[in-house]
Order: sequence, then C-alpha cells, then structure tokens
Amino acid sequence: MSEKPKSAMGVLAVDRALTILDAFRGTSGPLSLKEMSERTGLYKSTILRLLGSLETFGYVRRLDNGSYTLGPTLAELGAVYRGSFNLEAHVQPVLDRIVAETNENASFYVPERDKRICLFRSEAMQMIRDHIRVGDALDANQGASGKAITAFLDGLPAGVQADDLTFSSVGERHPDMAAVASPVFGMGGRLVGSLTISGPKNRFGAKERKAYARTVLREALALSVRLGALPGSLPTV
Repeated sequence: MSEKPKSAMGVLAVDRALTILDAFRGTSGPLSLKEMSERTGLYKSTILRLLGSLETFGYVRRLDNGSYTLGPTLAELGAVYRGSFNLEAHVQPVLDRIVAETNENASFYVPERDKRICLFRSEAMQMIRDHIRVGDALDANQGASGKAITAFLDGLPAGVQADDLTFSSVGERHPDMAAVASPVFGMGGRLVGSLTISGPKNRFGAKERKAYARTVLREALALSVRLGALPGSLPTV
C-alpha cells in the first residue's frame, strides 16, 4: 500500500483528502472505511483523520453504521459550478429537442483535465439506455464525446469542414453502447463542450448513426452561434 500524493507539487494532506473524495466516483455511496482504503491505497488511520476534517466542512457525512457518504457541501459547490457556466438555459432545450427527435439520450459534456464531465442531460423514454448521470466524469480519450472534445481542445481552427465536426463510437466506453457527438464553440472559437446522442449499439446502426450525426451537428452549430461563435467561422450544413 502506497501513501504517495497524487501531485508532486501538491500539499500531501490536501492530495489525500481529495483522493478520498475521488473514491466515491462511480458509486452510489456510501463507502466503508475498508472500501475507501482499497480504492485509495491509503491506510485506514490516515483516512479516518482526514474524514474528520472533511466531515467538519460538510464534504462527507458519517452514517450510523460507520460508513460514509458525500456531504451537502459538494451539492452546493456543484450548483455553483453549473451556474457559473450560465449554459443551462441554452443547452437544456437543445437536449430536450434532440431526445424528442431521436428518442435516444442526449448529453452535454465539458472538458475537465483528462476527463469529460456530464454537465446536462435529457433522458429518452426507453427501457434500455445508457445510464449516465449529471456530474459523472468519464475518460476524455474514449467515446464520441471524448473524441469531439479532445480534437478541439485548442478551439475552432480556420477552414474547418462539417465532416470534421462529427464523431462516433461503438462499444468504446461500454461494449453495448454507441454514440455520436459534435463539439460546441463559444466566443473566439473556444471549445465549450460537446453535444452527444447515445444509446444501445443495436439501435445505432450505420444508417442511424448517419442520421443522428446530422442532427447533433445541426444542433451543435446552432448552439455555438447562440454562445457567441461567429457564424462565418462555422461550416454550413
């Protein structure tokens, strides 16, 4: 078991505390002390000391059975994070429109270091669908949305073509799921995030992916203009 900090330039106690919070990713909580130790590689005694501070500031809550769950402070910060983008009023209607047109799930991802964060989402009325939640952090190097974000991290290049702005994936993030995505830009051509349509790969054949790619590109271009991208810098479809 190693107790090395994640960042050589960081403060050891802070790195460890954040590692504990990261252990809750991909879970519905709560976690026991043993589970946190297994997920973080930290000693239980170290975790217990840091949990005291995290609990004081509301980042975790101790349950009666001795396990821990995330605390209300994180929900508050999540709301601040979402609000800081001032995007929901623009993005959510687009996602709802995509779902109404395709009957598949629609999501909006933003880049965060080596991850892509699901910031907004609209669910289709399908029994079988992908289960992504707002706030989930996924690998930026996988999936259609990850490709769209990674390809345009430096912003919108001059002379970009429509075909350059659509991405697809089949079985990359999950063997049974597929997706199509397009990047969304803002003022100065900066990357804001990506729009994605996703669902089971048996409903995403070549014909469907082509149709969904047209839909997501159309909506991504229109959203980019609303967010400040110059229409002349974007391809027409």
